Parts: sequence; C-alpha cells; structure tokens
Amino acid sequence: MTSNLTPSISRSNAPGIRLLRQILRNRSAQFGGILLILLVFASYAAPLFTDKDPNKTAPSVALQPPSLEYPMGTDNIGRDNFTRFLYGGRLSLRVGLAGITIGALIGITLGLTSGYFGGWVDAIISWFTDVLMAFPDILLALAIIAILGPGITNAMLAIGFAFVPSFMRLTRSSVLSLREMTYIEAAKALGSSDARILVKHILPNSIRTLLVLITLGIGSSILAGAALNFLGLGAEPPTAEWGAMLNAGMKFVRQAWWLTFFPGLGIFLAVLSINLIGDAVSDAVAGTTILSEKK
Repeated sequence: MTSNLTPSISRSNAPGIRLLRQILRNRSAQFGGILLILLVFASYAAPLFTDKDPNKTAPSVALQPPSLEYPMGTDNIGRDNFTRFLYGGRLSLRVGLAGITIGALIGITLGLTSGYFGGWVDAIISWFTDVLMAFPDILLALAIIAILGPGITNAMLAIGFAFVPSFMRLTRSSVLSLREMTYIEAAKALGSSDARILVKHILPNSIRTLLVLITLGIGSSILAGAALNFLGLGAEPPTAEWGAMLNAGMKFVRQAWWLTFFPGLGIFLAVLSINLIGDAVSDAVAGTTILSEKK
C-alpha cells in the first residue's frame, strides 16, 4: 500500500508541479491567463464572430463610426475594422511568439555552449554577444531588417536576434554555477557525453529562471513586432496587423478615433495579460527557489 502511494506523492511534490500550482493560484496569473485565452480564441476563431473579408473594400461606407453593423467602425476605404482587428490579432500574437522562440533557441544554445565549454569558445560567443548588446533592442532589430529587407518573416527573425543576448547571458551565468556541481562531476565520471549532460542535467536545472525571461519576453516581443509593423517594416498592405493598423489610422486620428484606439487596445491587452502571467511566474520561481534552499 505504501509503495503504491509513494510515487504519486513524490510526483505531486515535484518542483515543476509545485511551480505550476503556485502560478495557477496567483490571481494576477488567473486574470492574465483568461484575458490571453480570450484574445487568442477571438483571433483564431475569427470566422465564428464575423463573415466579412478583412481586406474587402467598400468606399461607400468609409470611416463609419462604431455601430451594431460595424462594432469597431470602418477604415478610410470601407474595410470592417472589427474583422481586421480579429485577423490582425493572429499575426501580432504569432510575431510575438515566433520572435521570442527564435531568441530563446539561439540564445540558450549559445549560453549552454559558452558556459559549459569555456575557453576560446566562451570568448568568441561572449564577444559576439557583447557586440549585439551594444545596440538597443529596437535598433538591433532595425539594423537586421535593413540587411534582410522588410517582411513579416524578416521581422520575426530581427526580433528573435534582438533577444539573443539576454538569453545567452542568463543561460551562461546559470551554467557556470551548475557545471561545478557534484552531480555533474558524477555524470562525467560515469561516461555521459557533454550533450547528454547539457540536455539532461544542466538545462532542466536552468529552466526555472529562463521561464521568467521567456514569459515576460513574449510581451516585449509583441511590442517590438507592433513597432516594426507600425514603421512599415513587417506586414505588407493590405495584411491586417495591429501595428500596421495603428500606422494606417494615424492619418485619420482626428476624425476617426476608432482606427487607432482598437488596435492600440489589442496590443495593450495582449502585453498586459502576458506581463501579469510573467509576474506570477517570477514570484513562483522565487518562492520555489527559497523553499528548495531551505530544504
């Protein structure tokens, strides 16, 4: 009886489970999670809420204010702003997620390699990171866009590269402390390969701190994507995207406030929801770290 219960108890007390429970109990995370789910559902289930084409023009109803027929009004060429808001959310959220994913994959890989092997490998990677960190994130993204050319895919790559230094630095510092641990020495003595040690032992023990950066970074990535699209360096017309919609609406801000208000609201709510979740993750990670240190 006791032997059957022991595995379930140990699983329920695992650090990952405790971390998840603390996040789910956090009121900010609950509110942010519900808000984010609603935004994602509304964007990707857009055909359930509207049967209009986001790019279909109707000059006869141009610049109509919000009404029952057009809940978010129409733009200067008669396109339904509500439909474009929903479809634009898909692209804005995807750019944010893709950007942080690219940055995390490259940055974590470089950080693991640099911190674990040290020597000339660490020197080269650290030098490369220092060069990237010399530029503010948005300027680095603009420089990469200038090299690659405008386009939504290039915007995702530019945002991803802008986040590489942060992930590399955090991962490297974590690896430098973990590689001296007794269990790493034991794994080497047992003949484990470097790749196995990095993936099975070092990365799982670094993931909690990285999780905070990943979560909060999504919001920053959405903002960076909206900024690039606002500058006309991402999505190309007539593609609907919140940043691009802001840019288009700026010309009519005095006579058609809804053209900038609603896409701006979408960006605000998306970043707010993710930041609330990120704060809860940060608190949970700090709580589990203190608890583990006491044990």
